[in-house]
Amino acid sequence: MLLLITGAADGTSDRLVVNYGDGVFRFNYDLWHQYKVVFTTEYWSIENPVGLKIDSSEATACFWWKALQYYPGNEDRAIKEEVKYFLREIYSWFKLRGLAKGNSPYYHNDLGKINILSIAKKYFPIPNSAYSVGLIGLSNFSDSLIVKSLASSQSDDKSVLMTTSIPSLDTLDPNFPWFVQDEIESDWDVTIFMCDSRLFAFKRSRIGMDGIDWRTQQDFTFEDQEWFPFDLTEETTDSLLSLSAELGVEFGRFDFMAERDDLSKLFFLELNASGQWVFLDIENRYGLVDSVVSWLKT
Repeated sequence: MLLLITGAADGTSDRLVVNYGDGVFRFNYDLWHQYKVVFTTEYWSIENPVGLKIDSSEATACFWWKALQYYPGNEDRAIKEEVKYFLREIYSWFKLRGLAKGNSPYYHNDLGKINILSIAKKYFPIPNSAYSVGLIGLSNFSDSLIVKSLASSQSDDKSVLMTTSIPSLDTLDPNFPWFVQDEIESDWDVTIFMCDSRLFAFKRSRIGMDGIDWRTQQDFTFEDQEWFPFDLTEETTDSLLSLSAELGVEFGRFDFMAERDDLSKLFFLELNASGQWVFLDIENRYGLVDSVVSWLKT
């Protein structure tokens, strides 16, 4: 039986459960108090509110999906930390036995975006990139620059730093921690979803965009198709699979930009080890959900 660690309102998990069918147990972190749990050095068991159970004798795999993006009610912080610690414990139980699917929820905490870029440049061109406080070490950058967030966390006022074009370094506060990159001129955003060495490549036109970050203009009604599949070159496929092997991932979403309008020449931007992917195939035309379900059952 598969243990799916997630949140009650997660739409991706809804699709996975429906398509998976029998043999999946869903643990929603934000509803943790509705479960009966025991975890010892010898065995563990979880029972949900309707009496469905999973335990250490029948568990076959574990997939962690966005669980900590969903928050329990008004419980004391110490209680929430206890529950999160338990979830890390049980995920590690699977990992120690080679049964954890996908990437650790702390993958980027362990490796980081700049270290991933340093590995990726063996296989793809990358934009000139630097983290800087005091605006030092940036003399070799071009005149066209962007700033973006390393942590992608909300500020105290609930705002998020999206990828933003800046006219010059002089406009930046030297006392702020900046992640700076050279801007890439491109007609296409490209994202490639990988599941068990199978690659699904999609492109999105940048023509007529207001701003530089496609996420600020994403249509969450999904009435119009924004991302379209395309075929990767053999060279790109081989490079991406080699990069994935070196990064130790078999699941995730890789973001690129084309070199102007040439989709055979891609600049690597980042790996989203737990990046959203259903939006690429919201009508299930291209088999992304089926591919993930098959991989989870393997």
